[in-house]
Amino acid sequence: MRIKNIKVSGFKSFCNPVNLQFKQHGITIVVGPNGCGKSNVVDAIRWVLGEQRVKNLRGGSMEDVIFAGSSFHKPSGMAEVSLTFSNPKGDTLSKYADYTEIAVTRRLYRSGESVYMINKTPVRLKDVRELFMDTGVGGTGYSIIEQGRVGEIVSSKPSERRTLIDDAAGIVKFRFKRETAEKRLEETTQNLLRVTDVLGALSEQEDGLKEHVEKAEKYLDLQEQCAQLERQHLALSLHHVSINEDKAQELVQGHQQQQEDLQNEKSVVETEMERLKLEQTQRVTKVDERRERLFQKEQKIQEAENQRELEKQNLKNVSEQQHGQETELAELRQNLTDREKEKVEIELRLKELAERLGELQAKLVNIEELRNKENTALQQASEDASVLQKRLLTVHTELTNQTNQKNFLDERLENLTERQQRLQDQEQSHRNLLQEVTIQVTENEEKMQRIRSQKEELSSKMAEYESTLSGQQAQLTETETQLEDLRYQHSTAQSRIESLHQIQTQYEGFSDSVKIFMQLMQEEPGKKKKLGVSGLLADYISVSEENLKAVSPVMAEVLDWVVIERYSNLTELELFCKEHELGQLNFITLDRLPSVTKELTTKGTPLSEILDFKAPLKEWGKSFFSRITLLKDEKNFWKESVENAPEAPFEWLSSSGIRLTNYNTSIGKVQSGSLGFLQRQQQIVDVEKYADDLKNKLAKLEIEQETLRKKYEILKQEQESSEEETRKLEFELLSCNKELEHHQLEERRTQQTVSQISQDSASIESEMETSRQKENTATSSIKTLEVERTELEEKTKEAQELILEQQSRADVCSEDLLTHRVSLTEITEQQKNTEETVDRLRRESSEIELRLEQLEKSRNDAGIRLDKSRKRITEIDGSFAGMLESRTIMKLELDEEILLHEQKSEEQTLLTQKLQERQGLIENAVSVSHQESLKLTEFRIQREQLENQITEITDKTSEDILAEMDVETADLKKMGQELRGLKVRLNTMGAVNLSAPEEYAALTERIDFLKSQSDDLQKAMDDMKETIKDINIESRRRFSEMYELINENFKNVFSTLFEGGEAKLVLTESEDLLSAGVDIVAQPPGKKLQNINLLSGGEKALTAISLIFAIFLVKPSPFCFLDEVDAPLDDVNVVRFTGLITSLSYDSQFIIITHNKKTMEIGDLLYGVTMEEPGISKTVSVEFNEASRLIA
Repeated sequence: MRIKNIKVSGFKSFCNPVNLQFKQHGITIVVGPNGCGKSNVVDAIRWVLGEQRVKNLRGGSMEDVIFAGSSFHKPSGMAEVSLTFSNPKGDTLSKYADYTEIAVTRRLYRSGESVYMINKTPVRLKDVRELFMDTGVGGTGYSIIEQGRVGEIVSSKPSERRTLIDDAAGIVKFRFKRETAEKRLEETTQNLLRVTDVLGALSEQEDGLKEHVEKAEKYLDLQEQCAQLERQHLALSLHHVSINEDKAQELVQGHQQQQEDLQNEKSVVETEMERLKLEQTQRVTKVDERRERLFQKEQKIQEAENQRELEKQNLKNVSEQQHGQETELAELRQNLTDREKEKVEIELRLKELAERLGELQAKLVNIEELRNKENTALQQASEDASVLQKRLLTVHTELTNQTNQKNFLDERLENLTERQQRLQDQEQSHRNLLQEVTIQVTENEEKMQRIRSQKEELSSKMAEYESTLSGQQAQLTETETQLEDLRYQHSTAQSRIESLHQIQTQYEGFSDSVKIFMQLMQEEPGKKKKLGVSGLLADYISVSEENLKAVSPVMAEVLDWVVIERYSNLTELELFCKEHELGQLNFITLDRLPSVTKELTTKGTPLSEILDFKAPLKEWGKSFFSRITLLKDEKNFWKESVENAPEAPFEWLSSSGIRLTNYNTSIGKVQSGSLGFLQRQQQIVDVEKYADDLKNKLAKLEIEQETLRKKYEILKQEQESSEEETRKLEFELLSCNKELEHHQLEERRTQQTVSQISQDSASIESEMETSRQKENTATSSIKTLEVERTELEEKTKEAQELILEQQSRADVCSEDLLTHRVSLTEITEQQKNTEETVDRLRRESSEIELRLEQLEKSRNDAGIRLDKSRKRITEIDGSFAGMLESRTIMKLELDEEILLHEQKSEEQTLLTQKLQERQGLIENAVSVSHQESLKLTEFRIQREQLENQITEITDKTSEDILAEMDVETADLKKMGQELRGLKVRLNTMGAVNLSAPEEYAALTERIDFLKSQSDDLQKAMDDMKETIKDINIESRRRFSEMYELINENFKNVFSTLFEGGEAKLVLTESEDLLSAGVDIVAQPPGKKLQNINLLSGGEKALTAISLIFAIFLVKPSPFCFLDEVDAPLDDVNVVRFTGLITSLSYDSQFIIITHNKKTMEIGDLLYGVTMEEPGISKTVSVEFNEASRLIA
């Protein structure tokens, strides 16, 4: 997928609708000044992808994303962003794979209403997130990176940094599935606990019902009349239900036939759709072919036009060239005539110059002989003077040398003396410096020893901290384990309490009449208040577990008594019970409770002291149960009961459940489900007490854990402080060591300098002595040479006078000779120039003649080219009309195909609408059919239940029973009333539960059902545990593989961006790979950092970019937004950064917000965001290729 465009309206500073088109293969750059709204483009992308955290959108509430208005614009009523993706490969969810484009839209109104749409269809936020799951796109993914996020990647917790690798590894959906499965597992566990509790209660009720079933069988003879009437009532009910079932069956069949007809129509439309799709595909191919042929034809026409223009230009050029050649031919012929005339004149002049040259040569010979004689005499005089001058020059030179040497030696001695003094001063200075450096070295060594001692003390202290912290961590871990256990126990106890309360509210164990009556009271609180119903007597009595067995004979009879407020309510209650066809109920009225009677004085414990009563039955309970005594001495029960029997009516109870009265004695276990109500009440009290104890322990343990955590944090801070102090000492030790090395080096250098100065001083002293000796020798030589120089100067002066005289005579001869030679040279030169002119004229004439021949040939060739060009233009003009006509025909054919394609597209749209209509009708038919099927199922279930009931109570079929009746005159309602009357009369015959068999069957069925449910829940738990296990295994495998690949790429990319250094990813210690965090270890070239937070801002940015690009090399995201991530980078690092982006842009679409010019250079498309009007963002785009073409 690639981002095709984004449409923004009313979002933040984008008041007016803005449509940004992005390069699907390349890099898009977004630029603009600070505060213009560039980053709002990234916020819009993040928002439309489902971002719910307002902080990540740089706002205080979600309403802040709606345009708030400006000086000239009112606030917008809603914000809308639509993001369109191209999906040519269909690499997305299966339900969107056939779409070439996917548009995701989010809309927010000021009322708070939010709408999500995919391809204009409303969807849930979950659907949007599923669309981009495991693609690196989203709030926690790696496709949208802003400047602040770069720092977060480096400084965030390892567990938070891990989410980047999870996204790349594609385990986000697995984590989502695992969390869902774990949640369902917890719910299933709670349901299983409830089912277990209900099963326990029902099992107790099952034991009590068994004896009731046996007693009910003894009264079957008395129930024959009731059974006969019941069989007839059931048979008649079955008859009515069967009629209704047949009617429902006919309706269902009719709806099914309608559904089949609609389905057939839908199939026909779908077939037609497929045919149109095939035709459209073929037609698109045909249109493309015609467009290609038309394009080729237009290319040929363009080539012909270009060739025609070229030939016309050639024709024009050749004509102009031919005209220029004619002009040049005329000029060349005229030049040739002029040069012939000039050549004749110059030949006459050349003859005159030859005669004058002969005369001058004769005179020149005589003058040369005279000059040679004078020059010989002058040469001899000059040689004599030259010998004298050379000797004088030698003496002068030697004198100058000796003088210079003496001056040099004087200056050298002076310099050596000064240098000697400087060396002595330097030696003294360096000796003083050496003494100071030696003192500094000693001080540094002492300081380093002190620092080492302090470091050793800190190391010992840190070891103690580490040991203490390990102990504290172990205690925290143990406390956390205990807390988890207590929380689990508390949660289990709460679930147990809820389950028991739920069972109590259903009044399990009581008769159907009591259960139905209490459930009706719960469903109608107003009715309950009106009738004055307070509850059952069981709600007001509690007894300990140890005494429950002893009091069970009495409790079984009274627990289901209904407590009401007033005696006057009994009339309404009677009508209510008749209206709901309820069985026998026992009532006790609070306003007519008997007064407290005096307890009997007997041996034993009165039952009123064993039982606990709630107000307002506390006094009544003492009175009612005062004559019932519990004798706990089981062995002497019979003896003591006879000896202590009072004259008044009495009852004795034993610990084993024996009941002895004035009238009869009951022995054996009392079977009553209502006793379980008391047991569960006591269980609720016990479990609530247990839960409160757990809650107190939990609170106490949490306080203890918080105390331990605070101690741990304090120790951790002290440890970190010690570590920081250790680092400071290490740094100080390193500085001292460097300073010591520097001082030691300075000491060695100073010693070497002092030694060198001593050597130089001795050398200078020796050199000064040598210079003094040379100076004395030079002074002696200077005096001798000055005497010789004076003599030679006088002799040289005489020789110079002789030379001047002889030179004067020779100069006269030389002047005459020079005059004649100049004349001779002038004539010779004139002669030479004239000859050269003649040669030049001959050459020019030859060149002109050659040029004339070339021009004649070129003129003839130009004529031939003119004919060819005219012929070629004629041929092109002849074929051009045919090509234009052919192009027109091809265009018409293409337009016809396109029109036909559009018409078929409209037909396809109509068919799609028709298909949707048929689908809607089918869905409606299915819905109606489903409703009718439900009714049919209800009738069938009723029929089956009635048939089962008839089968259970008689061997006769319903037809046999109906045959014995007059079905036409039978009144089902009246028969039911008669049946209920018979049952009431049977109930008055004694405490016999005639519905016990049915209750027992229903109870057994319910128990079987609950056991099946329990087995299903257990199996579901096992399946979910296995599913979670498989998800964890696959997640670990994917994470491990992706982690290794990303780690290897991270090392390489880091080395590339930093031109060296080392970096790697490290998993934090954890028992489970799925809960391990990801830490970064980075060492830029030449640095050894103990903590990644010590990196500079630019280094942190490069490190984060290395990790992001390492992920892209393994799993490229469809697109990537980078918001000013290059801000901390210098120019060199920006070049490396842009180079990596360019290499990655082949696999991913990059959109970069930047201020850096070098980053802008790599873009293919540039968007500028401006704010011409305050508070309103606008955009302008420039495509670099187009811009380059316009500039060129």
